[in-house]
Amino acid sequence: MDDDDDLLDATEATFAPFVEIDLAYETGAAGMDPGGWRAFEIWTRNRIYGCDWTMHCTRVTERSSGSEVADHPLLGARLSGGQVKREGALEITHPLPRPGCEAVFERTGTKGFVTTSTVTRVVLRLRVVSVPIQEAAPTWDDISRSGQRFRR
Repeated sequence: MDDDDDLLDATEATFAPFVEIDLAYETGAAGMDPGGWRAFEIWTRNRIYGCDWTMHCTRVTERSSGSEVADHPLLGARLSGGQVKREGALEITHPLPRPGCEAVFERTGTKGFVTTSTVTRVVLRLRVVSVPIQEAAPTWDDISRSGQRFRR
């Protein structure tokens, strides 16, 4: 093994995970409205951009204070991915940016693209909801069986 292999191994060990996964455990009722759920968080040095499942930015938070930025220009913008310039080329990551890239958002109505500062973390937030059995909605089997009697 030569010195180049040692350097490559050391560099790979220092890479941040491409996407971190955060499980949010909740108790709720059947048919909970997922509206407003931050499915993805894109972290930069100063801000956290929260995006829903449609990839639209629904919340911007200042990291230093934890306060929400209610009038941030990227609210409502659609996350397109990430980009970084490397050796005369533009390297694009889609559908999410990765640490080391700039996140790219498309602003609604203007068709213009805006980039953030360098991304430090990307977090996928999965929701795990415990629903009491007596409140559970009918299963697909229950629904499809009941629909058979209406077929001709």
